[in-house]
Amino acid sequence: MQTRWLMVGLLVLATQAQAEDGRYQALPLAVVDGGKGGGRALILDTRDGHVWVWSENELLNSPGGQRRYGSGFIYQGKLRPGTHPGEIIEQQSR
Repeated sequence: MQTRWLMVGLLVLATQAQAEDGRYQALPLAVVDGGKGGGRALILDTRDGHVWVWSENELLNSPGGQRRYGSGFIYQGKLRPGTHPGEIIEQQSR
């Protein structure tokens, strides 16, 4: 039940942010075969190029070292503009 309320909250915040200037864009991701299920979305910061994956059923580490599944964001890195369509942009080391 908490997950549903979190989803509603995220959608409200995403809609509000998008209404302001369209900075954050969310794209639904397909469920991976053999995955644990749950929703997933790619979230893109169109101004600064940051990318996250939001997952409804992510493996999390709780205080005390216990592992459980729950909602979470995974930061994927920062994109840079390409020079032409179809260009492959290699991951840069930090």
